[in-house]
Amino acid sequence: MGTRGTNDPAVAEREPPAGAAVVITVLAGIWGGVLLLAVLYGLGWTVPGLGWLIAKGAVKLGVAGVVGLTAAVAWLRARRAGRGPGAS
Repeated sequence: MGTRGTNDPAVAEREPPAGAAVVITVLAGIWGGVLLLAVLYGLGWTVPGLGWLIAKGAVKLGVAGVVGLTAAVAWLRARRAGRGPGAS
């Protein structure tokens, strides 16, 4: 059984604030991109230059995908909870 939507203070204490969740997600995306770039660099994809561009594009898409997916999940959770965007 889930405990979402309850007013139990113990449940509320376990959830990080929304700002902290956003910061954690962005940092995870950045570190994931750095790890991907390090692996591609280690494989020698920085020479002659085309691989470097592909790696940069992959990192940008990876970070944008994580941030976009997180925003979409947050939007859906807010919508399912009956709160519209910007409601307090």
